[in-house]
Amino acid sequence: MTDPARLRNELEEIALAGDGYGAILARLASETGRTARLVAVHGGLLATSEPDVPVPAASAPASGVPASASTAGGLDTATARRALACDGLTEVVCTDGLAALAAPVRAGGRRIGLVLLAAPADADALRAATVPIAIEAVRRDAETAAVAESAGRLVDELRFGSLRAADQLARAAERFGLALDRPHAAAVFEYDGPNVRAWATAVRWIEMPVRQEGERGWTVLAGDVAAELRRIRERLAGIVGEGTVLAASGPTVSDPGATPRSFREAEVVLALARRTPGTVELPYDALGLQALLLSVPAERLAAFVESALGPILASPDLLVTLEAWYETNGSRAAVANRLGIHRNSVGYRMGRVRELLGVDPLDPWQARRLQGALDARDVLAALADAGR
Repeated sequence: MTDPARLRNELEEIALAGDGYGAILARLASETGRTARLVAVHGGLLATSEPDVPVPAASAPASGVPASASTAGGLDTATARRALACDGLTEVVCTDGLAALAAPVRAGGRRIGLVLLAAPADADALRAATVPIAIEAVRRDAETAAVAESAGRLVDELRFGSLRAADQLARAAERFGLALDRPHAAAVFEYDGPNVRAWATAVRWIEMPVRQEGERGWTVLAGDVAAELRRIRERLAGIVGEGTVLAASGPTVSDPGATPRSFREAEVVLALARRTPGTVELPYDALGLQALLLSVPAERLAAFVESALGPILASPDLLVTLEAWYETNGSRAAVANRLGIHRNSVGYRMGRVRELLGVDPLDPWQARRLQGALDARDVLAALADAGR
């Protein structure tokens, strides 16, 4: 019969010695005679006691959660999230069919992952492993802090411009796996929630160089930027749990001299996402007309908005009605439902828009002009939010 206190002490000694997750799980498995695994918050397999099962490389980012954590032998994301939401133990089935008991591993407000023990599992032994695994996660965080600071300095150079020669900057970026002469785009992530310590740690899990300050994190993405933006945002959201994680990217560039512009525009795209209800990720390429408007001087945008919408700019109810009208393809019922007003009120407001503007908002030409002005108004507001 396992003595939980003794086992926990042994596992803590392994963790403090820096022997890694694999050693902790191997000792747990030898004690119980059951397979032991560790999975990430998104369900990917991080480590296992099984010597013949492939696991991610040991050189993982902070807290040891590699980007390419294997899904074979782990859990599907929905199952992992359900198990993490429980304070107690949860029966689960891994993607390879292994039935197991899962215990959540946390360090303060941060969710690290789930430790699994194959069924029928010794629940006390499983619980004894949670703190040692949390210790190992915190130890890995400390080891990566220096690397994270160096990466953060690189990101600052890419955001604000570098004083060193372009070839020196390129070599520095290459050490972090970033090729500045190939297509890449700036990305910014923002967290609004209570788990700020978990957020600060979670941002460092991004594989590319990253700078984190307060509720924001900045990095550079390559390849399919939209897909990467979604993948990273979902992983960050899974780690912090409560709250909202927003993500945005700037335009794709292939020259380090253009990277600061990508960062500046990513900030504006983030502000646009923040102003759009229901939007949690917004890649630059999804902006449409607004991407083009970002290149127009603010004073020209303001003049266009004034000329097209001036008579109703002081009437928020008319502006939101006009926006909703175009977004719902002119459906009075849909506008009424969206704004929580009567259908007759929609007709009255659209009549006031027509009267005050002196044009018919249903006319195709005027509709294009007014929609462009509404987009320009949003861009102006986002520029102001981003301090531009």
